[in-house]
Amino acid sequence: MSKISRWAAAAFGALAAVTLVTAAPAVADDAPAACSTTSTGGTISQSVDGRPYLLNVPAGLPNPAPLLVAVHGGQDNPAHFEGVTGWTPYVAQKKAIVAYPRGSKDDNNGNWSWDFAHGSDDVRVLRDMVAKIEGQFCVDPHRIYFSGHSNGGQMTSRMACDATDLVASAAVYAGPAPTLSDDDCPASRPISFGVMLADDDPLVWQVVAEQHRDLWRRKDSCGTSHTETGPEVLTGTRYDCAAGTQVVYRLYDNGGHLWPGGARGADVRDRMWSLFTASPRP
Repeated sequence: MSKISRWAAAAFGALAAVTLVTAAPAVADDAPAACSTTSTGGTISQSVDGRPYLLNVPAGLPNPAPLLVAVHGGQDNPAHFEGVTGWTPYVAQKKAIVAYPRGSKDDNNGNWSWDFAHGSDDVRVLRDMVAKIEGQFCVDPHRIYFSGHSNGGQMTSRMACDATDLVASAAVYAGPAPTLSDDDCPASRPISFGVMLADDDPLVWQVVAEQHRDLWRRKDSCGTSHTETGPEVLTGTRYDCAAGTQVVYRLYDNGGHLWPGGARGADVRDRMWSLFTASPRP
């Protein structure tokens, strides 16, 4: 059995089983007419279609504000993912809303249904969650971003494939592609995408991450590459693409499969966010 075949048999199975108020500017033309910028006063629990999710709306939001959807990995949950990623305090500084949905498995630790061939009801649920948040708060429809880890990275990429009318741009850490077939990724427009991982990840090998990166390089018709650096970055590359989008790839030195903390975690958040803010939905 080839190395890739061994990985497909073991690693994908593991992944499927495996955190002062300022004056608001004028409302955008397509922002909700009666939305709110009022803080939730912390992270609150809500649900949509019977599925729970966590939501944090900080104080001092612009009108409208960006929304980040942070998608946990397999055998994880929204509360833990909120804690390990550091997204909540980070996006509060950036004056954005963040939501942490839960995977579709009906147990304490959800996994995500990312398979295009069998359809993914999770695409509908995530759409419904975003629509509910938009109905409550002033969300900029051009700045809805997705970030995912591991199995949640697969789901994030599936959303970029199937919901490009919703997702402005997306990035994953230690998340393989949901498909390597362009036909199974019917993205309706080019979309900026980031792929990041550690070089010693036991579940997502470097070649698998490169395949994920190259899926989006093909979808976006990318050309010129530029070298990037960062804390513990072994390989950092930005690809400029035909429609003005970008594909970003970062390979870090050691760290395994878990979402990183410390200086690397800060670098992951910073690079993902800079990709997002440079790539709103047209």
